[in-house]
Amino acid sequence: MEIIIAVLIFIIIYVVQQKLYTALWDKNLQVDIRFAEEYVRAGDQAELTEVINNAKRLPLTVFHVKFSTSRTFLFQDSENAQITDSYHRNDVFSVLGNQKVTRRLAFQTTRRGFYEITAVNIIARDFFLSKSFVKMLANESSLYVFPEKREDIIPDSLFETMLGEMISKRSMTEDAFSFRGIREYGTADSMKKINWKATARMDDLMVNVYNHTAEQKLKILLNLEPNAMIRTDYMMELCISIASTAAETFMKREIPVMVRSNGIDLLTKETGFVDFGSARNHQLTIDRYLSRIRENAGLDVFLDIVNTEIRQSGQDVTYLVISSYRKEDLLLKLDYMVEQGASVYMISPYFDIEKKIEHRNYIVDLEVALNET
Repeated sequence: MEIIIAVLIFIIIYVVQQKLYTALWDKNLQVDIRFAEEYVRAGDQAELTEVINNAKRLPLTVFHVKFSTSRTFLFQDSENAQITDSYHRNDVFSVLGNQKVTRRLAFQTTRRGFYEITAVNIIARDFFLSKSFVKMLANESSLYVFPEKREDIIPDSLFETMLGEMISKRSMTEDAFSFRGIREYGTADSMKKINWKATARMDDLMVNVYNHTAEQKLKILLNLEPNAMIRTDYMMELCISIASTAAETFMKREIPVMVRSNGIDLLTKETGFVDFGSARNHQLTIDRYLSRIRENAGLDVFLDIVNTEIRQSGQDVTYLVISSYRKEDLLLKLDYMVEQGASVYMISPYFDIEKKIEHRNYIVDLEVALNET
């Protein structure tokens, strides 16, 4: 009789707990997968945070969190992961009632890009591990991995030459109707330029800064069409890194920079551009744009961009063309721009096994050893 009673009690407990889990397992349950940073540079360390909040009394003794992210991330702990076309992770937790659990996963970024985690699969099991409950949750978290900086391969003299030319063209007369911002007072500043309201607010002498009447600007034209079908992925990344490096260099000198490319934006599915700017956050805007480039729209698109610039070029714009493609159909257009008085420079990386082209004064060749890529 005691055995029968014990069996009945077990059956009742089993049935009741299963009904409870069926009805309540996902009640007041929140799961959030978050990148700790909004953006990092390629090669930097980053962190992913898993947060589970079980705001009810029913415990989740065996609880799985499954999600996928980029295989380019190198996690320090990959024990619960499977790597195919993506990095698939399956983490197991034991979460008590009214408990919040946080787990941090450190990883290293290796490649420029824009990465999202848009969904999380959660699996819970009842107390006797006899039944599983599955649900997919929407998740919103993204990470920009900015291009790495490549000052190491760009000749120091190039940017200095460009800056010198731009400064020589720049009118030293300030436009009193074109206010740019404020900065700290210097000994060479006129007392007329002091901004007294800003001085009172900052408790330090501040002066108004105005744009020049003929402010020089830099327009970066980024061509991702390869010159040869050799390590095209490497050459594309190199050109993007050079564009990011150039933009940062000139904006540090308060030169407005614009970037236009034939790269296809991952989000818009179109080619795009970042308009002129030199504010502190403009570099972030450019790097975000460059990070989202996934494909090359082709040479014809870039030639159309150059044709547009031929029609619109002005004396206040310096062009920096970044392109590993160096065939005559492009170079003849750049030759024409130079002949018409446009200020044009071109950075052209190429592999050491490629045939050299006829030299142009505006081209800076960057030889890349194929066996070192």
